[in-house]
Amino acid sequence: MLKGLLCDLDGTLANSEPLHCTAWLSLLAEEYDLDYDEHWFDQWIGTSDRLVANYLVTEHDLATSDEELIAQKQTRFQDAVRREGSTFTGVPEQLAIIAKEFPLAIATNSGRSDADLMIAATRLDQFTQISVTATDVEHMKPEPDIYLLAAKKLGLPASECIAIEDSGAGGAAAKAAGCYLIGLTDKVTQADEHVEDNAAALERALELLRAG
Repeated sequence: MLKGLLCDLDGTLANSEPLHCTAWLSLLAEEYDLDYDEHWFDQWIGTSDRLVANYLVTEHDLATSDEELIAQKQTRFQDAVRREGSTFTGVPEQLAIIAKEFPLAIATNSGRSDADLMIAATRLDQFTQISVTATDVEHMKPEPDIYLLAAKKLGLPASECIAIEDSGAGGAAAKAAGCYLIGLTDKVTQADEHVEDNAAALERALELLRAG
């Protein structure tokens, strides 16, 4: 029986990966004279700022801490979210339908401050008050902790939840938790099925939930 929905945030509900990318690339170029591009950032999609910062500080022996680098990136990202944070086309409409019939939660590798700002800026909080972030667990995706806690907050076992993901790390986390997995991209190699449109993936999840 499928009874609840767990949605990733960045790249799944919110069109925010370009904002993360621009924040990192502009910071590295302007403050650290590091010339990275969008293709470099692709490998970090679905991970967390902790991993990116640790890599950069270690790789380039930067005279800063992981925490300070993350704070600098977050300032740029959060400014961009306030100006131009948005969901994917059709996502709010589908969530409005789902929220009337089934419990849903947001399960994201973003930290709490980034996630809360994005959720508020895109008005996703009108569909659910439940979100689990990397800040809330010991181990982030690809470990299952975020999905297990999100399901628990819905009062459901993860095996009774559908997860929608756009990244390999997120997909691995959802499957490790026991969720039925809808993948948005071919990076989600463990998906039970793929639907490459964000709103259509939500529509498909609603079909599965209604079928039980």
